[in-house]
Amino acid sequence: MTKKMLVDLGRCIGCWTCAMSCKMGNHLADDEYRVTVRTNGSGVGIDRPAGVYPDLHMNWMPIYKKSCTFCATRLAEGEEPLCANSCPTFALAFGDDADPESPYSQALARVKGKHYHVFELPPYEDSRANVEYATKA
Repeated sequence: MTKKMLVDLGRCIGCWTCAMSCKMGNHLADDEYRVTVRTNGSGVGIDRPAGVYPDLHMNWMPIYKKSCTFCATRLAEGEEPLCANSCPTFALAFGDDADPESPYSQALARVKGKHYHVFELPPYEDSRANVEYATKA
């Protein structure tokens, strides 16, 4: 009975709506973030693709910091975290991993049915526990 977040990396478009809804909804300071969005590309600046034309590629990964509480006050009121509630592409699914009807469990079944690779970030990322990522294998 653990609350978890599943991030479908194939659906994330790097819009930062998750980070901004968290920041605004939790009244965070200008320099404080609980969610950031990493661009996986060339590594040279933000939103620069890797590869050589015409074979360019780039994707994005929301990173949850340890300070993330999954919007504990919203959870206590029976609502989902702001990030999952506001994601325009439904890349984020939150819920109880023991409940097969939860959005998390339904999304996990969907990505596993598509043979996605599901993983957590390694300890050196210093990120929040109970956040899983799904990507095409």
